[in-house]
Amino acid sequence: MWILEILDIHLINLYLKNQVKELLYWWSHYIREISYQLLIAFLAYICVCIFFYVILKRVNHAAWQLPGPPHRILLVTAHPDDEVMFFGPIIYWVTRSKITNLYLLCFSSGGDKRRKTELWNCAKILGIPEENVTIIMSSELPDSQSVQWPIDVLAESILHYIESYQINAVITFDKHGVSKHKNHISLYFAIAALCIEKKVPSYCKLYVLESVNIIRKYVQLLDLPISLLSASYWYLLTYEQRTNITSAMKAHQSQYVWFRKLYMIFSRYTFINTLQEVNALDLELDFQFDDEYIQSN
Repeated sequence: MWILEILDIHLINLYLKNQVKELLYWWSHYIREISYQLLIAFLAYICVCIFFYVILKRVNHAAWQLPGPPHRILLVTAHPDDEVMFFGPIIYWVTRSKITNLYLLCFSSGGDKRRKTELWNCAKILGIPEENVTIIMSSELPDSQSVQWPIDVLAESILHYIESYQINAVITFDKHGVSKHKNHISLYFAIAALCIEKKVPSYCKLYVLESVNIIRKYVQLLDLPISLLSASYWYLLTYEQRTNITSAMKAHQSQYVWFRKLYMIFSRYTFINTLQEVNALDLELDFQFDDEYIQSN
């Protein structure tokens, strides 16, 4: 009797082993098949990106840039090096326009006197006249990722600049500030306040640079189809044109450390800028949604 029991146990174990082997075989086959399909899809996506890039190199981008184009654009940044790290493609095309004059308003010196000189050197390489560059020095505006700058101070300065130079378009960060830096985000809330309070002159429009998730931020060319299909306005550089942006970044000698060198290689912001227009209705809805979300959590 006990012999039969042993045989039954042996047969059961053998059956289970066969079942496990068969399951592992089909599972490995399934994984290989999925991996193969994903590889094909990824290669196809790369081909699409290259196709977009090759086609766009040969066409005029004016139709997708800011409408008008504006005669005077004000670029508002928080620190020296923001202009080239985040807004390089915009600056490249605007400074080469015979119609548009670009002004740069930077709200801090970055905590180091050297950075003012570096900004002027960078602006010269980018093609921004020195007289069009303004750096604001204020103890109320420290360079700190943990400090939200006073919105009223920023808004007053931006409005003064708009009215003094008859600015037709203001460009700055969106509410995520690209890197979630609180100084960057403060600039967005400053122009949002001007817009909601209807202080912006009728001849001036407001635009923000779109922030993207961490994956899209560092895939450069691979972000091209998504950017083009989702953005209202965009500025695109070729790899040859990007050398101008890299050269300009080198002017920020105190900041050009190894991780920023990697950033300049891989970041999509040195390759393409996408913009959205700011209007009061969208802002009110956006702020209302944010308030409801905060209260519910």
